[in-house]
Amino acid sequence: MTTAHPQNVFLGNDSVPVWPAGQTFQTLDHPAIVSTRFADAERYHPRLTAHILELEQRPRVREQYFRGAGGSKIRHVDRWKVSEADLLHARALTMFRQVLQREQAVADQCWANVSRSGDYCMPHSHMRSTASVVYFLDAGEADPDDPLGGRFYFADPRLPACCKQEPEKVTSPYFPDTSPGTMIIFPSQVIHCVNPYRGARPRITLSWNINETV
Repeated sequence: MTTAHPQNVFLGNDSVPVWPAGQTFQTLDHPAIVSTRFADAERYHPRLTAHILELEQRPRVREQYFRGAGGSKIRHVDRWKVSEADLLHARALTMFRQVLQREQAVADQCWANVSRSGDYCMPHSHMRSTASVVYFLDAGEADPDDPLGGRFYFADPRLPACCKQEPEKVTSPYFPDTSPGTMIIFPSQVIHCVNPYRGARPRITLSWNINETV
């Protein structure tokens, strides 16, 4: 949990801006569902991926529930003391402040999810927060027999893209672009899910639940 808003984070000897100049947003199906993609992702993905997979091997750090809970969770991204994680944490808080036009941002919870073959995430929403942010680090391996395998999506009767035939009747789950380096913010009450993943390489995302104050 933090309210610090650094302008830059050092990756080694390089000072990397938290919010790159010219970074733009794309509004998705709802004015409060917004996406952005960071072009500098390859600067921090390899080391961050390695660190998350190392943490996953520690039973005292890893939280693992049933398959439908989304795989293994490694909590407290902001406490890892890894500059790449600090950069993404700052970007998530900055996105909240910019999209919602708030002065402050405080993470109620933040974690990494490591999904392995057979893992998925049941439909759910998040409590105690105004908005949720998800960052796509590694989509894992594509399944040639199931192009939607492991995909994040929304299935909410309040979203027009999910209700193309009748209002408030979900018939079409909405799959946003989730290319590596993409960050999406959405209202925490919106129902979202992840399809079963079948790849050999782990699928990795990071998530935040954020409010303006504690």
